[in-house]
Amino acid sequence: MKKLLIPVALMSALIITSCKKDSSSSGGGEVSYRLQPTSYSATLMGATKGNTISGASSVTWTSGSMIISEIDFEAKKEKLEIEYELKQIVSVNLFDLSPVLGNISIPDGTYDEVELKLDIKKSDSGVAPLVLKGEYIDANGVKTPIEYSFNENIEIEVEAENVIITSADYIGMINLQLSKFLTNVSISDLAQVTKINGKILISSTSNSALYFKIKNNLNFVADCDFDKK
Repeated sequence: MKKLLIPVALMSALIITSCKKDSSSSGGGEVSYRLQPTSYSATLMGATKGNTISGASSVTWTSGSMIISEIDFEAKKEKLEIEYELKQIVSVNLFDLSPVLGNISIPDGTYDEVELKLDIKKSDSGVAPLVLKGEYIDANGVKTPIEYSFNENIEIEVEAENVIITSADYIGMINLQLSKFLTNVSISDLAQVTKINGKILISSTSNSALYFKIKNNLNFVADCDFDKK
């Protein structure tokens, strides 16, 4: 399982809800939600001539943060749709080693079509809820600081395979592959950006075409595994 954890800020009580109470189940397990960032670097390919690549560049993310307002566990159990909510605002350093997002109790059972939904809320304070910072190296080896700042409401869906819960403690590990933020981003995309004080700033108002291209990847950057501790 998978560096400094920004302290968890509990802004509201833990709320657990279900679409239907299951009186036939006894016991249950406690799930500890964790975040595991991986794949910090992405290679961006240039134009091709035949089978030869004329140039390549890369982006390596070196720091980042995310503010999660709510995590929803949605699944089906014996054909019944159920939902459990963890409502608390959690600020995490995406480069921490498996930062804890919170804990939730789930009754025994086999759950299929499992989805975790991470709610990110737009901030009016000027602190964006999702920020990634790093370094862009072009095909000539020139290095430029790069920063992606996302400040919108969004629900990121993370899927898991069938989950069996018994009376035990579990880790719900959300695997966040940072390189996938740059899926379908090419060298030409970076070559057309406007730099501010020598830095590539990507937001809804700065280099917006690239901003929305990265935004379209947000529901494809993660998956989730449930394992016993």
